[in-house]
Amino acid sequence: MALGGTRVLVVGAGIIGRSTAYFLARQGAKVVLLDEGIAAGSPTSRASLGVLTHCNGGDNPYAQLFRDGHALYARLACDLAEDLGADVGWRPLGGIELFADASQIEEVWHFNRERGCRVERLDERALRGAEPALDGGCEGLYFADDHRVDPLKLGAALWAAAAQRGASAAWGERVWRIAQAGEAIEVATSRRTHRADFAVLAAGAWSGSLAAQVGARVALRPVRGQQARFAGAPLRHLVRINGRHLIPDGGETIVGSTLEEVGFRLETTRAAAAEFAAQVRSALGRCLPLSRQQAGLRPKPRGGRPLIGPLTDAPRVFVASGHYKNGVLLGPITGQIVTRWIAEGTPGRDMRHFAPER
Repeated sequence: MALGGTRVLVVGAGIIGRSTAYFLARQGAKVVLLDEGIAAGSPTSRASLGVLTHCNGGDNPYAQLFRDGHALYARLACDLAEDLGADVGWRPLGGIELFADASQIEEVWHFNRERGCRVERLDERALRGAEPALDGGCEGLYFADDHRVDPLKLGAALWAAAAQRGASAAWGERVWRIAQAGEAIEVATSRRTHRADFAVLAAGAWSGSLAAQVGARVALRPVRGQQARFAGAPLRHLVRINGRHLIPDGGETIVGSTLEEVGFRLETTRAAAAEFAAQVRSALGRCLPLSRQQAGLRPKPRGGRPLIGPLTDAPRVFVASGHYKNGVLLGPITGQIVTRWIAEGTPGRDMRHFAPER
């Protein structure tokens, strides 16, 4: 598979956009990455927790995509380390989910076991042995396949590797207009007009309004998620309690994240900080000092599945968005699929369930 100088514009510099640029550049495409922000990371990726959670699905296309995306990470981390000497923060930490209700733990344990997920029950004594820092009084499940990657390090490495292969970036350029021009695609920004053979819309929740410019209806909305970092890292694993994660990261503990229907507002709130602090106190039996707080926007699609593929009336414009809370986990596999689709005219797998205009 080689793209032999095919020109591709990738709109959006989150993990999905950078992954797409990386795999396209590896196949010889002339890639230009467009983003109105700066190289430090998109509003979506910079507030991601980077959790690569286990898969407990069946044989449906989404479960298969999830499994393949999860499996890709160990190899991707190795490739980027060999290419750049970069550590993207990929760690097979394993995850522990805590339960106060014994009947609930039984139900979740059976559900995962029946689907082939690696899971181990931890009584109170075993839990204390695995995580001495946790306050006592509960039981848990251990998931060996819960891993983590650092989204900022990953994004930086993906872009550095793409640039090493000839990709270029146009930072600080807001996209105003997308149009078909014969066999080409024109993307007008706040600074200039770019022309290419293909365009990939990986602009998170903004991808829907961009797709509308070429006559497509792509249903996406933003859901804000906040996280906070606390000084001190007493935990050894990813710990999940009532849908919240506590994650050791260097000398800090990351806690998150919220789900807030507030449109495109990116500010953080005191209420979320207080909620996270209470979560730390409940889990550890003590407080940790708050270091900083961030917010990001998750693109939520209609029907729950990511939006990946070409538009019906503009088949040279691809959408790669709508991954909601799994953008980091599914970003690299999405980039691989889109690259193959552009290069060969086929994604190499059944992608009908992920059609952008559904």
